[in-house]
Amino acid sequence: MTATFYDDPNRECVGLDPIWSDTGDNIPDVAATGATAGTPGTWTPAGANVIPANAAAATGITASPTTAWATGQYVQGSTAGTGGQMFWSATAWTAGKAP
Repeated sequence: MTATFYDDPNRECVGLDPIWSDTGDNIPDVAATGATAGTPGTWTPAGANVIPANAAAATGITASPTTAWATGQYVQGSTAGTGGQMFWSATAWTAGKAP
């Protein structure tokens, strides 16, 4: 079963914190501590709901693999669209998809 998440228990999307499930339970903040390459990749740990907005905000997040990601790989930050896409260059988070 897939849960639907809302910004408040009354189903009014008014902000990002706190997050509530469709059953009215508060979903605790789980910060992303890592990211795995893909098209798109995924944030870790599983269930992370606090992710960086973009590459500039990804400081301290580890990448897997730690070598440069392959062409086209990226993870999506909380900023929608291309502005939130980032990849690991082997030394730093970089905006966009891996070249």
